[in-house]
Amino acid sequence: MNIQWAFNSATVMNCGWEEELRLWQQFGWRAAEIWFSKMEARLAQGASYDQLARQMRDAGVQPAGLCAGVISTAYSQPDRNQEYAALARIFDAAQAMNAPSATIIIGGTSGDDLTQEYTALVEPLQHVADMAQARNVKINLEFLGGLPVNGTLGTCIELVNRVNHPAFGLLFDFCHYYVSASHLEELALLQPEKLFMVHVDDSPRLPMEKLRNDQRCIPGMGRIPIVYLIRHLRHQMHYEGYFSVELYDPEVWKQEPQQVMAQLAAALKNIEAEVEHS
Repeated sequence: MNIQWAFNSATVMNCGWEEELRLWQQFGWRAAEIWFSKMEARLAQGASYDQLARQMRDAGVQPAGLCAGVISTAYSQPDRNQEYAALARIFDAAQAMNAPSATIIIGGTSGDDLTQEYTALVEPLQHVADMAQARNVKINLEFLGGLPVNGTLGTCIELVNRVNHPAFGLLFDFCHYYVSASHLEELALLQPEKLFMVHVDDSPRLPMEKLRNDQRCIPGMGRIPIVYLIRHLRHQMHYEGYFSVELYDPEVWKQEPQQVMAQLAAALKNIEAEVEHS
């Protein structure tokens, strides 16, 4: 069973839609997780969703999902209607592009009572899951290592289980897992079908105490056991979805996109060979 790779737009954050589309074609990507703001920029220039979807079809690239929306903690006192409206635009875009999912994160600050914070998130997350489901879109909830709320794999799994909605599942990001107080065995608490998306990335070979979630490198060149994690998710969780490559790192964005793409092509070929022939 071949790995189903996707390219996450955040890897070349400074590329616009047209340039990124050319890179997808040049390096043979068959799926892409799209950064919503790049689509919005093209729409502001007069493009339509139909045009963008047609460009992807012509390039042979399937939309794997859209990134990323935000639901804030209750302690931050957000305007929920404003947040729902922003998420509705992302879900509408996903529906129009025939993208199966959209990613959301938990933003904002936290009070002293974390239990209360998580309880307060359940209802708004159920609401946005209903919004997504009405558009035939699923939500990937991503935990971000180091955040005060939803900053670990375990708490993300707890939220997914408490929301308990068919359109609401987990996004597992290797770097966020690696730099946080997360433990692989916690995946036993998640129903396998609730693992909706995986982000593949690597952490540079720095002391663990110094690593941040926005320090990334080419998969296989850092200290994360990429092959082991992919094998575990495929064999233990029976995951058959997208492995989306996301190098969310301002230092990576400074590099020539062509060079990043070439390095990724070689690295993923090696990783796939190790995974498939072990």
